[in-house]
Amino acid sequence: MTQPILQVSELKVYYHTSQGVVKAVDGVSFSLQKGEKFGLVGESGSGKTTTAMALMRLLNPPAFVEGGHITLNGRNLLALSEEETRRARGAEISLIPQGAMNSLNPVMRVRGHFHDTIGAHRKVSRGEDMSTTIERLLRKVGLPPDVANRYPHELSGGMKQRVIIAMSIALEPSVIVADEPTSALDVVVQMQVMATLDQVQKDLGAAVILVGHDMGLMAQFCDRIGVMYAGTLVEVAPVSQLFEDPQHPYTQLLISSLPDFETKGRFRGIPGLPPSLRALPPGCTFHPRCPKVLDRCKTVVPAYREIAPARWVSCHLYDGGAG
Repeated sequence: MTQPILQVSELKVYYHTSQGVVKAVDGVSFSLQKGEKFGLVGESGSGKTTTAMALMRLLNPPAFVEGGHITLNGRNLLALSEEETRRARGAEISLIPQGAMNSLNPVMRVRGHFHDTIGAHRKVSRGEDMSTTIERLLRKVGLPPDVANRYPHELSGGMKQRVIIAMSIALEPSVIVADEPTSALDVVVQMQVMATLDQVQKDLGAAVILVGHDMGLMAQFCDRIGVMYAGTLVEVAPVSQLFEDPQHPYTQLLISSLPDFETKGRFRGIPGLPPSLRALPPGCTFHPRCPKVLDRCKTVVPAYREIAPARWVSCHLYDGGAG
């Protein structure tokens, strides 16, 4: 296998609050190959978005990176200066943020957003005509050129999201982080937006990290999926293997809770609630909700190990522990 374009190793992000330390991301590790589509999925509060913001170096206090490495194109992003980070953000790694409705300046035409994005990385003279570049980017995401002259309130939700995608690829980054890019969109528009993202990803040859909780969307878009729970990765596997043969009990329960059009029955959820990240249970954080819990799960943190090629699991069922 070739050298990963992105390598995340033992990433830890803690929120320091007046009520205690919140371990939002606690030792997350994964890699990303060039052109690969990797999904991060899990319940709300599992650490997905915090991981994405850490990759972009967009965390604000009280959130702090407590440890780990994020290596992109051979450079540790966490060791870059503020200026080096600013130059890398957008050019090497870009973000499609959650909620396009709030991501565009309401008093600026779409054209101005592109000027700001590109101008942050190269000198743009006051009289420079960027119409051809902006038109090309808009056409790439299926929008007519006249969108450049509109204000955000004149666009539909799907059009705004496509503008955000066009801005994210303006500088041809190696990695695109998409944080729930279809939130607040109806199902038809969701599929259109994801088809757009899929096409520009292929055209650009970039890798994509898709953050979300829609397992159906993940199944259709991603090559591999990482399942997060209480700030940690509990399973990473190729998408077909994950759905056909999930290994971690949490993944099994997640997939079993999906609607099945072939059989009738009651919807099944996952019993219990995720733990507080300020007071995590000892041992495996999932053990209070796990139907396959062993005695050692209650006291010993399971190792995150590769149990088969490209399959990683954090569970005592696979480390020889018998109870």
